[in-house]
Amino acid sequence: MKQKFLNYLTENDIRVLIFDKDGTLTDTSTLWFEPTILVLDELIKRNGMKLSNIEHDELFDLLGITETDIIENSVIASGTVRDMLEVLNEIRSIDIEENYNFVVHYFADYILSHPEKIHTLGNVERALGNLREKGYIIALVTNDSRLPAEAVLKVAGIGELFDFVGTTDEFPSKPATDSLYAIQSKFGVSFDEMIYIGDSAMIELNQNNIDIDAITVSEILRQKNQMENIGGEVTLIELLDKVPTAANVEY
Repeated sequence: MKQKFLNYLTENDIRVLIFDKDGTLTDTSTLWFEPTILVLDELIKRNGMKLSNIEHDELFDLLGITETDIIENSVIASGTVRDMLEVLNEIRSIDIEENYNFVVHYFADYILSHPEKIHTLGNVERALGNLREKGYIIALVTNDSRLPAEAVLKVAGIGELFDFVGTTDEFPSKPATDSLYAIQSKFGVSFDEMIYIGDSAMIELNQNNIDIDAITVSEILRQKNQMENIGGEVTLIELLDKVPTAANVEY
């Protein structure tokens, strides 16, 4: 089944488009390695931790950090700042909340001072602007903390284009659905009037009886301008049967 993206939205009475950030609107694949190494070094120092080589290697293994990269689906790649601090707390007891504030400010400052590390996947500003002009409510739900998320959006030039931004400072991390209920309440919409667009499957929505379509974009989009022609040119190449979590899509 092939449909123009906007036709799909119209035919299914979609009012709210909920976007993931990393891997969907922005490519931050080159961003996180360096600041994560730096902030971990700072955390170890500021907490007076004296780690043996074995403990240091264990920490990095638990977090999913190699000598040159961050392992896919690891704590650092897919988890939250608090997840990272919980791992550190397993090695040495720390004040998680106090260190959390330090880390999110560190990450935000790093992002703002390294704008060259933030890349949008296609002309995201134009795409989101076109959707807003057509009257759609544009939301962002991310597993990032608010300060780093806002820093990424600011550098990308799209921070003012969202009617709603949900982060792990306000809601449990995805696939928890608390942010979806918040969107429902704020805008007076039903779940079947929403669509979620992200780079990882939200099958868990089915298990929570959330009747919302979800477009899952594939890894190949790292090599394509995923959002470039969303104003009517993008085609939903593969639209699976319209079950509550719905569509796996490649552009």
